[in-house]
Amino acid sequence: MGIFDTPALHLDEIAASQKIKIGRRSLPNDMDFSGALLFRGDKRAILLNTAIPNIGRQNFTLAHELGHYFLRHKPDFQQSKEMGFRCSPKDMKDTHKPQEIAANCFATELLMPASQFRPMMSGAPLDYTLINHLARYFVVSKHACGSRILEFTRDACIIIRTRSFVITGKNESLAARRRLLPLTHVPIGSAAYSAIQNKENQIAFSEANPVLWLARVNPTIQLYECTRGSWENGVATTILKW
Repeated sequence: MGIFDTPALHLDEIAASQKIKIGRRSLPNDMDFSGALLFRGDKRAILLNTAIPNIGRQNFTLAHELGHYFLRHKPDFQQSKEMGFRCSPKDMKDTHKPQEIAANCFATELLMPASQFRPMMSGAPLDYTLINHLARYFVVSKHACGSRILEFTRDACIIIRTRSFVITGKNESLAARRRLLPLTHVPIGSAAYSAIQNKENQIAFSEANPVLWLARVNPTIQLYECTRGSWENGVATTILKW
């Protein structure tokens, strides 16, 4: 199947070509459930939890389950006559289980193929405008989109995710690899700390003190940071670049 526009728009077609039925159900009482790939005899199905409000996350889950299928992964559960994979939001971020890592890589390549994604970056600097634009086009989450940008950019950039002041995740470009201090919390005195404290988005990047964020600080480094949040959910994203 040749896909020349947004791949996320064709996920149902891809599943149908393999005779995989897709079920979408709102399961607000089971938010630890993102989706599942199920086998029963010669029948197969993917179930998605649509109570997860972000359509981009739902698309990634669907692509992730297709990854388990196409990569012929060994099912991780079996009960009665049914077997398959049951995936949680944690599985979407798992960096230790080989099958989950492979399914995530498959989903990333399927939803944001390099042949489409890199030209659309057009050498633009990493900022929220670029992330928002590409996330809308590829119908993926901003988190997934930002991580993909970091794979291709030649600039030194880090994306940090937080809940309140606690750092919950980070991604780095190749040029920024292993430069972030082993922080567990947003450093006091940073613009990010102020933005989170006041629940106020930064409009533009501001110059930052590299000592607060980076290891092996070079005196010539000019570090910039910008933080924006989904304050009603208590989460925020900080971009560092130099």
